[in-house]
Amino acid sequence: EGLKTIDLSAIALDSSGGVWIGAVNGFLHRYDPASHTWQYITDLALRTDPLKRINRLEISGDTLFILSDIGLSIFSVSKMEFQDTYSRFGTPPNQLVGGATSAKMSNGRMWVGTRTGIASTPLTTTNPAAPESWQIATTAQGLPANQISGLEVLCDTLYCSTSNGMAFYDGVAWRSLGTTLGTNILDLSLRKGSTECAGANPDSLLFVSANVLGSIAGSGAISISSGFPASLTSISSHSSIVLGTQGQGAILLEASARKMVLPPGPPSNKFVGLAVDNNSVVWSGTGVSNGNGFMSYDGQTWRSYTTAQESLLAYDNYYKVNIGLNNTKWVSGFGQGVALLDAEGTVQRVLNTTNGLSPSIDPSFVVVGGVATDRDGVAWIVNRTPRGDTALVTYAPDGTLRYVRGLMTRTNPAIVFTDIVIDNNGTKWLANFNRFESVLPRALFFYNERVVSSRTGRNWDSLTTLDGLTSNKVYALAVDRDGALWIGSDAGVSVIYDPSTLRPHPYHPLREQIIQAIVADPLNNKWIATRQGVFVLSPDGTVILDRYTVENTDGKLLDNDVASLAIDPNTGLVYFGTEKGLSRLSTSAVAPKRSFGDLTFSPNPLNLPSSSLVTIDGLVQGSLIKILSVNGDLVREIRTPGGRVGFWDGKNARGSYVGSGIYLVIAYSEDGSKVATGKLAVVRR
Repeated sequence: EGLKTIDLSAIALDSSGGVWIGAVNGFLHRYDPASHTWQYITDLALRTDPLKRINRLEISGDTLFILSDIGLSIFSVSKMEFQDTYSRFGTPPNQLVGGATSAKMSNGRMWVGTRTGIASTPLTTTNPAAPESWQIATTAQGLPANQISGLEVLCDTLYCSTSNGMAFYDGVAWRSLGTTLGTNILDLSLRKGSTECAGANPDSLLFVSANVLGSIAGSGAISISSGFPASLTSISSHSSIVLGTQGQGAILLEASARKMVLPPGPPSNKFVGLAVDNNSVVWSGTGVSNGNGFMSYDGQTWRSYTTAQESLLAYDNYYKVNIGLNNTKWVSGFGQGVALLDAEGTVQRVLNTTNGLSPSIDPSFVVVGGVATDRDGVAWIVNRTPRGDTALVTYAPDGTLRYVRGLMTRTNPAIVFTDIVIDNNGTKWLANFNRFESVLPRALFFYNERVVSSRTGRNWDSLTTLDGLTSNKVYALAVDRDGALWIGSDAGVSVIYDPSTLRPHPYHPLREQIIQAIVADPLNNKWIATRQGVFVLSPDGTVILDRYTVENTDGKLLDNDVASLAIDPNTGLVYFGTEKGLSRLSTSAVAPKRSFGDLTFSPNPLNLPSSSLVTIDGLVQGSLIKILSVNGDLVREIRTPGGRVGFWDGKNARGSYVGSGIYLVIAYSEDGSKVATGKLAVVRR
């Protein structure tokens, strides 16, 4: 919608209603809600300073004060230009450098709060860029702490909030507010009343700590309100009182009522284990530590699954989703086992040590690496076990659990599995590493209960670099539309085109990439997630068709470190999961129809000339399209991408736009045995 980054750290409103938004990388946006237009200021972001986070934005008339890790910047709103930037305050050895968090004008001076103290200079100073023009105050001058989170003026008295309580300036020295000492004050805000310092409704100063809202009257009296979530981070009191929290939205205080306000977005930015179910609902886990459970999105509404919402869940560290029989969902947890949801998304049960899964090390700590469902509807669960030989557990459609044995998983070094896929021969292939793993692997293991390996004499076998793998550290596995096994590692990709042969072939163009996820779309293109963006390979892997990065998508891909991928074959939407959020890409990779029905066209009529293509929907696999005039003359023959949709640019075989009229569109199946027709109107302007 226009943001250049979502790592945002400061916000302010100017007198014209413009919204100023600062970011961790120093990028500054201005959004005009009336015209829905954006302006971008990159001066700070382009500087070479190692830290450029914008910590606070303050508006005073036509001046925007930008408090950043660089220092204090003065910006003219009307001219849209920087006036000056001050980075150093005072003289060594007590000089303050950068880390500005707040600014206020009081008693004829400019005051700047930083993470290492307070600096001030007279407003009449002719050269504030000179460090020696600033006076410094730290704990040596009476501050409770040097880490300043805010400055505000109440009844001509300047107050500051610190990591160890509040203080005020008496005109000569700083004095602590004793009742606040020892409290980490996170933010403060001036609450305007009908009168400034006296009367029935005077101004007051509000401050917040982790779970407390405090108020300071003009007389200096302090009152405390408790009972808030232990996640308060900030406060605004320009009109209503709004408390910011970490991860729980905002709290709006109106009279004596408290209203929670949560934006209609995902409950977490961490999309580390994506899947799309049969109803086009997107699912994702959030992590193996400090997780937020798992979540779903049906195209309109986000739903959160955490211990707070679901009584069956005991932990919130869920990190991977797999789709099972009849659109069930298996959600792997790091500690709780695995949750089973029905087609509608209701948690049915959680499998852990109480009902059949083995613990990892601690008697109640169950780690599941992933779940894959075979053609018989049996779910194969990767169970991370202690010393012993149970590595896989099967869950039959009737709920029966069985255990696969014969592999010592806690030998030296330990054997750990992090995911599972099943090839067309029924062989179970087990990945052994991911972004959260610390146990170094030694081989790619596989298992087939119906086949005894000639190499081992058992149902278990393994492959290593000695067999042709690019690396023994296998992050990702995928079986494509032709049955080939794609293996992603920390040294690129290997492909086993016929898994029964056990002959890996290295894919050299990506040999320096860490491959974190691989999926095959309905056209059998391979989408490969790395820490440097996503690569798209042709069906046979010989050509890199495309690459998506933060840079070439203008920030729409939120991070080049793509943790997971998922494709919806019903719509052609590709989802890119990162730990900074979710991105979505529309593609033509839509699963083809089994047989022709009605062809549909969008747009219809097609207005020419146009940079847009007309989409022809309703195709079978590998369709050929012919565009005919109403007289039956062949205008254009088009080979489609291969899925459910094809495209026409409104041009004839010579590359010229066609004239106005009605055109017949005829689609043929690959072998010519099936045909579908439709009519498309063209308007030549």
